[in-house]
Amino acid sequence: MCQRLNPALRTNACTLEIGALIVIRGQDPATITNGTIIIFRPYPATPDYLVVHRVIKIYPPSSSTYGQYTFWTEGDANGVQDGWDQPNGGIPGSQVVGVYQATIPIPYLGAAILDIRGFMYDDATGQPKTQGILVIVALIVALFAFEVAEPGKNKPSSKFPEEKEGFGRADHSLAFTA
Repeated sequence: MCQRLNPALRTNACTLEIGALIVIRGQDPATITNGTIIIFRPYPATPDYLVVHRVIKIYPPSSSTYGQYTFWTEGDANGVQDGWDQPNGGIPGSQVVGVYQATIPIPYLGAAILDIRGFMYDDATGQPKTQGILVIVALIVALFAFEVAEPGKNKPSSKFPEEKEGFGRADHSLAFTA
């Protein structure tokens, strides 16, 4: 959702940086308004494919071919409204996952998480990849090896300071006088 990617918009502003990690919340489609940034599944057959775009037009259930609220969207960096391969081009409310709430302000954290997920899981099937399983097994073995190699290093500390001769816990008290 970077306007600077569209030279016709003549701005360097980004609503959401590429790779940003965002916080969303579910919302009743009847309460979504024009200008709201929504997260939706444009292709029901691929539920892991999500899009983050702004609502530019809303059709009530009485005007929608789906019989539910339907949203036309546009990415901030796009010069035209989206034309998803739906019968009327809009996104039915049942495909809306949530609405944008906030951005976690760590640059590229979202991209890093997606890269790790892509390494660990097959995006087409959602199944773990062999290399992902091997990495997890290697981490478990490494943690176990460190514990076996130096088992005494991680003793829990005492809640009480060591007692010195003449200064046992029962030997001292504190009093205030007026």
